[in-house]
Amino acid sequence: MHAFDEAKLIRGLQKLANRVTIGLVLAALIVGAAMLMQVETSSKLLGYPAVAIVCFLAAATSGFVLMVSIVRSDRRSTPKRKS
Repeated sequence: MHAFDEAKLIRGLQKLANRVTIGLVLAALIVGAAMLMQVETSSKLLGYPAVAIVCFLAAATSGFVLMVSIVRSDRRSTPKRKS
């Protein structure tokens, strides 16, 4: 009888769900920032509304950190194959 490791499967699914959720939150930040770019306001940063730039920079930074985290954790958890 061949069985699979349920705990490992659940950990993998949780990791996937967390990444999808963070990706959706980051996408919402980017869309929100893009919508805020069209709002006229007196506070400007780099020629754009300050709140929009802050949201966009937060999303970009978080996305980069998420990408690095994914690459690092995937390399660490990938078993080495024997030749």
